[in-house]
Amino acid sequence: MNEDNIQNLINQALSCTVSSKVELDDDQLDALQNLNEWCVNAALQTPEVAKKPLKVVYKSNEEFKTALVAFCLCYALTNPRRKLKENKEFFEKNITTYHLPNNIKEIDFGNIDPDTVINAINWDIVEDWKLYRDTECGGIKALVDEKTRLAGLDTYQRGGDPLYEFARFHRKFTEKENKVAEQGRIEAQNAFRNAVMQSVASEVAKQQLLEGRNPMDIINSLLSQEDTLQIGSSNRSTTPQITHRRKK
Repeated sequence: MNEDNIQNLINQALSCTVSSKVELDDDQLDALQNLNEWCVNAALQTPEVAKKPLKVVYKSNEEFKTALVAFCLCYALTNPRRKLKENKEFFEKNITTYHLPNNIKEIDFGNIDPDTVINAINWDIVEDWKLYRDTECGGIKALVDEKTRLAGLDTYQRGGDPLYEFARFHRKFTEKENKVAEQGRIEAQNAFRNAVMQSVASEVAKQQLLEGRNPMDIINSLLSQEDTLQIGSSNRSTTPQITHRRKK
């Protein structure tokens, strides 16, 4: 096979149209189209394809399927309703790519729940995978640094099967993001409650002044109520302490 034929094969692999038996929106298909192009370029960098360029389609399809398995596994590990069968082997068994006429690459997700596929595929996960698989960028270290803005992820341990390493990171990262969101929600609720209490206290103070009460008595009463609220809030956020009474 001459160089022109090899280049035509590469161009055909790069320009194929990705389709799916599970209905995906245009944005998701665009992300998969981008992933396919990246997989072809990644395959061209492997020693195997460098030695035998005819393997570019096979190697790029292999990387493409690996990525899809990783995406489904990431969603499974963050889905509270995950089925026990949804592991790496299950997704590998059910994901298949076919080359159809008119240069179409179709993905068949077999017995995988369509909702899992729809929730698993998005631009963020595609870009994360590309960074993770880019050996020149440092793999998982680069991904952790970028997603956490160099803050790191204390509870995450690197290593093991690459697909599970990638999926476990997304599980730990999702846990961290959810905890931050929950803490923000609680703080917003507390701020709203305090604002309402201050507004009510202000109106009560005005009414009491109109009734002729001593201003200092009103101030002392409001300060006492504020201290009570702060103590109550503190007690709810800390573990109750056991006190030991002295024997008489």
